[in-house]
Amino acid sequence: MKIKYIISYVFLAIFSIILLYISWIKWLIDLVISLFLYSLITYVFYFCWKKLRKKEYLNYKNYINLFLYKINSLLILLLLILWWFWYYQNELYPAQMPTITISNWKKEVIFQAMSHIWTQSFYDKVRNNIIEAKKRWFVYFFEWVKPWKPQSTNEFNTALWVKFDKDLYKNFSKIYWVVYQDNSYFLWLWDKNCNSDYCDFNVDLNMDEIISYYREKLETQPKIENNSGKLPIDVNNEIINTLSKLNDKELKILVFVNKSILNLIIKSDKIQDLITSNFSNKILFDVILNKRNEIVAQKIISSKYNKIITTYGLLHFDWVFKLLKKSDNNWKIIKKKVLYPIK
Repeated sequence: MKIKYIISYVFLAIFSIILLYISWIKWLIDLVISLFLYSLITYVFYFCWKKLRKKEYLNYKNYINLFLYKINSLLILLLLILWWFWYYQNELYPAQMPTITISNWKKEVIFQAMSHIWTQSFYDKVRNNIIEAKKRWFVYFFEWVKPWKPQSTNEFNTALWVKFDKDLYKNFSKIYWVVYQDNSYFLWLWDKNCNSDYCDFNVDLNMDEIISYYREKLETQPKIENNSGKLPIDVNNEIINTLSKLNDKELKILVFVNKSILNLIIKSDKIQDLITSNFSNKILFDVILNKRNEIVAQKIISSKYNKIITTYGLLHFDWVFKLLKKSDNNWKIIKKKVLYPIK
């Protein structure tokens, strides 16, 4: 037997041991069955091609050596490419979450970009930054869409076509092995510098307000396709069902892969634009993003406070900054630093 075939069998044996370690016998059986079926299918094509050209052909016993050698070569190449992608995204070049300080020389605003699932170390750093800012007489503006009437929540879920409840981010966090954002973790920190009874302000819409704006926009575009009559997807159950089928080792692999994808999405403006442009309900998305941008900008402009630190979603900053500049062209970015939310 040729040395290259021996090497391919050794690699296949090592790969099989790894599969046994990760998933015991299940993945290994799937691999063996798949290789056998594909070898038969490709051999039929190989045999017919050789016969058609009236050339010599290998019998199946010899062909299987060639087949496994090529499959192993392809598998090694694929694993190297995937491993490099995962390692590059998670370790060498992870996503950054900016902390941007802006000012119009009358007011100073620290805008901390956020998302609802990150590592605990990231949230700890944000919390410490809020404390340090409050020590310098900053007040805290935060994002928090509060649920209101059950009817509004149900209407929102139907429009979004996703069952959106308090456990959604908690369950999402499990497939990335991170934690979900707990707003209470950032509230009531170092409030002794405040001139009032509190210095934390929710500058967001509640669910009733979101649905009210949504209905107004629907009236101007009556032909818009909506999801009325369709049951919202219960993402929570989907996640729980997926996790229940995985053992600890399989879950670690899923988490590592998911983190790399999440890092890539956060870093890529083009991917974010693609996701937002293909949002299933564009009218609802306009309310969720743009209307809330208007609320934040207006709260900053009208606030009696001149020093503000705010935590808001990453997608909001550019639009809020444009709205502030539209009101006063003196607004400038004076400082920018980054945190690594998933590293």
